[in-house]
Amino acid sequence: MTLIMPSPRTGKEPKIDPNVFIAPNAVIIGDVTIHKGVNIWFGVIIRGDWGIIEIGNNTSIQENVVIHSDHGKKVSIGSDCIIGHKAMIHGPCIIGNGCLVGIASNVLHNSKMGDGSMLGAGAVLINKEIPSKMLALGVPAKIKKELSKEGILIGEKTSTAYVQNGLEFKKYFKQHPSFINRD
Repeated sequence: MTLIMPSPRTGKEPKIDPNVFIAPNAVIIGDVTIHKGVNIWFGVIIRGDWGIIEIGNNTSIQENVVIHSDHGKKVSIGSDCIIGHKAMIHGPCIIGNGCLVGIASNVLHNSKMGDGSMLGAGAVLINKEIPSKMLALGVPAKIKKELSKEGILIGEKTSTAYVQNGLEFKKYFKQHPSFINRD
């Protein structure tokens, strides 16, 4: 069952737009703001018990992602982003609009991803900036190439499909509540 609770440390409660899909076993704690169209998938933990976490419109937080921040610091994730399965986001850090954080990658302390940038699967970004529309790979992450200047930001290409999928799951669980509370 989903756990949404205030921070035991600060008493601050999550602020979640009603048009958000949250999987039944996600955990959201504390000073967390989640904007319209966000989808939070199975096994996600978003812990704003020490710091501030903000997630922009239409962003997909995929299975088993962990988001946390140091005391009094902020994690800012923009709109239309894809945060891939098993990623770790630990702030303070900034992920711009339309970014893609690859599967099992890490965005760590004092890092910044510019709008439309991409961090490849398994990469570790720490105390470094990826400029807008650039691809970074490796451990530690290094800039590898500029992404196409044509078209929309990388995350925007798939974020609307995840928004729709999240709405379908939300509707399904509303119509079939027994799947949420199985003994």
